[in-house]
Amino acid sequence: MQQPALTPQQQAIREVRDRYERGDLSFDRFEYALNALLQAQTPEECQAIVSELPASPLNALDVQAAPAAPPVPTTPRRTRWWVAFMGGVRRMSRPWKLADQTIGVAICGGIEVDLNLAALPPQGVMRIFTLCGGAKIFVPRSMEVSVRGMVLLGGINALGESNGGIISFTNEESQGQNTAGVSTHQLDIQVFCLMGGVEVIQVDGPVITGGGLPDVSNPAMLMTPYNRESYRAIRHAEREARHEARRQRRAMRDW
Repeated sequence: MQQPALTPQQQAIREVRDRYERGDLSFDRFEYALNALLQAQTPEECQAIVSELPASPLNALDVQAAPAAPPVPTTPRRTRWWVAFMGGVRRMSRPWKLADQTIGVAICGGIEVDLNLAALPPQGVMRIFTLCGGAKIFVPRSMEVSVRGMVLLGGINALGESNGGIISFTNEESQGQNTAGVSTHQLDIQVFCLMGGVEVIQVDGPVITGGGLPDVSNPAMLMTPYNRESYRAIRHAEREARHEARRQRRAMRDW
């Protein structure tokens, strides 16, 4: 299926991300440029922001000689925790850093993050545990992603493939769409879901700019925050799981 064309804002954000991942920009410079692009209103403003960035030292020969795979990190892996207990964790509106290892726990709460706004490690691991809760993770199409998980009385939508019911397993992978001169980042997402739901969605750009959302038709909406009911599908999966569990219990009593 043909992907929708990127807006000038999304193209500029992708270029800034590519420069950061090549090592041309510091995180502070990356954060400054990304914040400015999220507030830009015209293609001219986006181009001016990109033009202010330091020129890339890479030329065509450097691009061809760039290594195909990122080096294996030798430093200890950093771990960051997200805990949502009857609340929420949200990373959807400004730049942030994804740790080498992230553990998310949602108990009667929700986690919603957009990795298009994150400074990504070369190889990352994300472990998500939900109990009567949910998680929604937006990942760039340029990222190599694997999703493995186990679901009890819940549902999971991983990279467009859905699984759910009393007990189900998922194992999905997506090869990153590599940009010339940029090594593909790798993310391993591990999920355990009990009476909840998890979604891993590939998008073309930050959700706040309308990236990957098929029904954004008003250009003025592309600069406004993403304020839809984030967990509508997750709540539906939870209801279906509870109904299926009740049907199974009734069937066992009748038997």
